[in-house]
Amino acid sequence: MEISFYQSFVQVICILVQLLSSQAFTSQDIVGHREELGKHRPPEGHINIFDELPNSHVFWDDYASKRKPALFRGVAKQFPAFRLWTDEYMLENYGDFKVKIEGKTEKDHYPEGELGLAQDTLRHFLSTYQTRNAYIVSQLPDPLASDILVLPFLNCGTFRERILEANLWWSSGGTRSLLHRDADNAINCLLNGTKDWVLIDPSYEDLIPIAKENVDAYGGFSLLNPDSVNLERFPSFQQVPWWYANMSAGDCLFLPYGYWHQVRSHGSKNVAVSVLFSRLQEVDLKECDEAEPEFIALSESQMVFHYDGFGDQTMGNTDPFELKDMLLEVCQENGAVRQLELHQMMLAGYNELDGLDIQPADRDVEINEEIIEQLMAVLDQSNSGEVSCDVIKSLTLDTLTVLADVIDHDPANTESYEYARYDASDIKEVLLKVVEEAERINDGIVTSQMLIHHYQSLGGSTRVAMEMFTLLNPYNKEELMQHDILDNLETVLTKFEKKMKESISQGQEWQEALKEGPLPWQSKDITDEPKIKDLPITHQNEESHVIVNDQSDHDEL
Repeated sequence: MEISFYQSFVQVICILVQLLSSQAFTSQDIVGHREELGKHRPPEGHINIFDELPNSHVFWDDYASKRKPALFRGVAKQFPAFRLWTDEYMLENYGDFKVKIEGKTEKDHYPEGELGLAQDTLRHFLSTYQTRNAYIVSQLPDPLASDILVLPFLNCGTFRERILEANLWWSSGGTRSLLHRDADNAINCLLNGTKDWVLIDPSYEDLIPIAKENVDAYGGFSLLNPDSVNLERFPSFQQVPWWYANMSAGDCLFLPYGYWHQVRSHGSKNVAVSVLFSRLQEVDLKECDEAEPEFIALSESQMVFHYDGFGDQTMGNTDPFELKDMLLEVCQENGAVRQLELHQMMLAGYNELDGLDIQPADRDVEINEEIIEQLMAVLDQSNSGEVSCDVIKSLTLDTLTVLADVIDHDPANTESYEYARYDASDIKEVLLKVVEEAERINDGIVTSQMLIHHYQSLGGSTRVAMEMFTLLNPYNKEELMQHDILDNLETVLTKFEKKMKESISQGQEWQEALKEGPLPWQSKDITDEPKIKDLPITHQNEESHVIVNDQSDHDEL
């Protein structure tokens, strides 16, 4: 039977209507679409909670070796810091210490401190943190380590030898992270406030969209906007199960390396310390059976990386034990370590994650070449152009920590961060704008306020602007003229020659993610109230334990 033109037209219209209806239905009815992280499906349950600490064998067999998180209730209440670390006590005793600061909603925003971008004194921070968008994410100064205790199960056997560093977190609440993972195991202990955690087992990371630029095999960030998850763009994330944890003041949480997590902090004062230890594949715990380990002060531990409170930090540096294993493996495969092998090792850092084929940015290639030259200068004492495996085997821990700082040196750990962050071309443009403004409104006279204004428009700090002004005025003239700027321009620009590797926010994928809407650090909605309303958690106040709703249909992780 022949179909008329009219019938065909009606059929086409019906098909189009069905398609449009289907698309509309899909967009509106995806559970958790454009909602905050954790709304895509119910949680699997709370991670395991201990009211008494496990011994070293249980901790290794059931948790660390299996990369399984756990919560230790109330254990940090035994720390001296739990009662000592009031704002007044810290101001009186440690106000001169230098700390690293970040914006409350990471990432890639470093606020201005007394010492420049990302750098502040503890005194200035404690005097201002209740009213500004900044919090401490810093290596713990060594003098404070006597107030922190190492949990007993880490105080024997291999664990005792592989404690890496300790970090300090201090805020007025309202901080929240991206979904990310960290490179090392951590014991995170909360001294004030509360924290909500969303936790995702790394076995599901194939379903998580990961920012591929400049990530290593264990650390990294997800492309998801945790305040507005786009499940149309990333539909596989709907399948990702998740667990939750809630910490009250005095609790400690074991976070395995590479475990995906998002953290939201609450309370008018939120303080935590994390102790990092190696991502171990095997341990020797015979020593743990000889005598029951006890709490010891962190200052008495064999922690690898130290920070005196005044110099440069080593926060985030490579585990020196793993670095030695890596160098030895490269050496045994090639008969020796040369610049070529180091180049291949550095490039592998871009490709280890999930077998990705990632090429470093041009600027990173140049920086890597400088790093390789510095590594060879330390390793090749004979200037033969190669390093034997015997030399690698004999490397001391002190030498390995030097090598780790060469590889992972982060300018944000230093007061010279701004000089590495900004290009000389950007600074030149700023200075030329200052010259133009001086000519236009001030008879060619340049003031420090002009320079501060234009440099802060770039994102820089008052401190570095004044350092530049001093360089532009070597004879301390009463009035600085246009020609003084031009005559001393190169002196200033040379300060900005040292570069840092591209940050994750400079990658193309990350720029695409920005199109999905404001990421946390761009949002103006920064409050002290939990945003994840449907977490089965209710905070009563900073010190109280949480009320956990009945989740009988979910097993604990």
